[in-house]
Amino acid sequence: MLNPPNYLRNVGNVPQNNPDGEHRFKKGKDQKETIMKLSKFVKQAVQEVIAEDKLNLFVEKNVPTNPSKWSYYKSQAKKKFDVYPSAYANAWAAKQYKAAGGGWRKG
Repeated sequence: MLNPPNYLRNVGNVPQNNPDGEHRFKKGKDQKETIMKLSKFVKQAVQEVIAEDKLNLFVEKNVPTNPSKWSYYKSQAKKKFDVYPSAYANAWAAKQYKAAGGGWRKG
């Protein structure tokens, strides 16, 4: 059977409940529900990707851009402070390293 709107032969799959071969896509409530389900799925997928990216920022460790400078200032902190590692010693080493032109990157 030919489709009424454009009189072209039906190329798509024919539903089992339509034996004559003619079918039309349902419009209206079913189409709106499908679009809403799809938009919810897309929103959820985007939220998952964003959450994963935020989690990766915390999981990845900071790596010095100039490891030799960092090890030098870390050894200086070990000599200067009685207790190493400590918050004060690491803060001092990081401050000296940054002042000498060092930086950090995720890695």
